[in-house]
Amino acid sequence: MPLYDFFCPACGEVFEDLCPPHGPDPACPGCGGQVRRLVSVGRGYRADADWIASVTRVVDKDNPAPHVQAFLADPSRAAYRAWMRGEKLRPLEPGEGIRRQDAAYAACETARREALARFAARRLCAA
Repeated sequence: MPLYDFFCPACGEVFEDLCPPHGPDPACPGCGGQVRRLVSVGRGYRADADWIASVTRVVDKDNPAPHVQAFLADPSRAAYRAWMRGEKLRPLEPGEGIRRQDAAYAACETARREALARFAARRLCAA
């Protein structure tokens, strides 16, 4: 049987109970009154995106800065934005890409600069 949340309008108590989906609702444990079933989400639901968990793995947990500790204590979207501001980071704008900074990229960049320098030298000699 699923777990549901209930609200009692008579005494204001909110509680959860196991009951069948189409069966009668239980009585309020506080006053015995009639209750209303609340719309709720399951325990496995997370309001924040899955990527927040991956961000918390890379945050320096030994950093005593308040924005870091606040994000680790409450990994929500608002705390993530505050952490980004505290680290002086910004999200990528639409159209921006991540530049690769590996050895192959560095070798290509060096070759590109050398080719441009040789082209400029030839143009100066020809003129």
